[in-house]
Amino acid sequence: MKIKNRAEKELAKNVRWQALKIIYQIEYESGYSNQLINQFLNQSILNEADNRLLVQLVYGVVQNRYTIDFYLQAVIEGKKIEPWLLSLLRLSVYQLVYLNRIPAFAVVNEAVKIAKANGHQSLGNFVNALLRNFQRMEKPNFDQIQDPIERLSIKYSVQKWIVEDLLEQFEASVPRVEKLLSSLLEEPFVSARINSHPEKREEFIKQLAAEGFDVDISPLSPYGIRCYSGNLVHSILFAQGLLTIQDESSMLVAPVGNIQGDETILDACAAPGGKATHIAQLLTDGHLTALDLSKAKLQKAKDHAERMNLSEKIDFHVADATLFQPNTNQLYDMIYLDAPCSGLGLMRRKPEIKYEKKPTDVSELVSIQLELLNHLDRLLKNDGTLVYSTCSTTRQENEEVIAQFIATHVHYQVEPIGMTDQIPSNLITSEGYIRVWQDQYHTDGFFICRLRKREKM
Repeated sequence: MKIKNRAEKELAKNVRWQALKIIYQIEYESGYSNQLINQFLNQSILNEADNRLLVQLVYGVVQNRYTIDFYLQAVIEGKKIEPWLLSLLRLSVYQLVYLNRIPAFAVVNEAVKIAKANGHQSLGNFVNALLRNFQRMEKPNFDQIQDPIERLSIKYSVQKWIVEDLLEQFEASVPRVEKLLSSLLEEPFVSARINSHPEKREEFIKQLAAEGFDVDISPLSPYGIRCYSGNLVHSILFAQGLLTIQDESSMLVAPVGNIQGDETILDACAAPGGKATHIAQLLTDGHLTALDLSKAKLQKAKDHAERMNLSEKIDFHVADATLFQPNTNQLYDMIYLDAPCSGLGLMRRKPEIKYEKKPTDVSELVSIQLELLNHLDRLLKNDGTLVYSTCSTTRQENEEVIAQFIATHVHYQVEPIGMTDQIPSNLITSEGYIRVWQDQYHTDGFFICRLRKREKM
């Protein structure tokens, strides 16, 4: 997006201009919504109300892109429109359709102002005409879309292959799939994990509330806190290392290993560190080796460990887990593999995933997941525990990967996860896996499996 100096000067405090720049980076420059929003908020000169509106605008436009384009189609068909201008139209239509509290004239006027400042007078007139036409026309109805897959795709702004995958998993139950897909359009909230015993959670909740945060307990994890307003990174508890940002579904992973405290543990894909610091938190005189391919991401995990006073329990190594060999040739009591995956469970917090991932990406990732499991088998002691997890919703990356691994490694067996693991019963599958769907607790989608390695015959 070519940005004119005039626009930057005139619109520095314009929330829609700032939102537009982020939206464009997500739509056309492969930017990540959560990272771009966090970067902006950390240096924002806008007031708190405008910062909240910016977050709503960015997530709203990206989450509803297919639907917005469906609404826009009639007024832009046959017209040549620059990408940044299309992002501006999407931003405007989102406000006109979804945000009733903002007067329509204000939405149009702001769009025209931006088009003029970053373009020219005639471009402003063009935007004004398009948006006025949109206001006059009757919005198209989803029911006019004959293909049911395409209808769900456009109504909930998700690729058709993802709709097909979900329908297959839910035995063609359209109402069940619609319930899940509609939950992806909700504005995400932030969750955090306490770096202490769960008994301390109520005390921490009161302290955060006293600081002005709107918080509540997580119904999913005894370590979890939900935050509906305010940035917990600026809390006293976060500064003291007693709190870290982590999705509630991810908080289920570390406890599933039933860590006793004295184990030697490997976290094969540790960044950005939520799971690694949780494992270390559960250790007494045991030790964790944490690996990741990315030096920058692993540094973030290391920084979190230092802030949380957990560094002495963790060794960090930039390494490819498919090749890693410990210097002492030691074997581990327990290995955690939060495998590289499609990330489809993150579609609410990172809505751009809905448009980027392809079925071929899933197939390629399955190969990597199996390669990781095959190598890690050599590093695990007999009678050791292997915890496999992903933030994907596909069966290919989850149940089918486990089935393939066990078929070629018969000395492994599934150790079913059950009520004794303090996991809500509606998350436990018939095979003894954990399956968290995004609409159940309004968290990330997640899969967790626990395997036991027996001595080879």
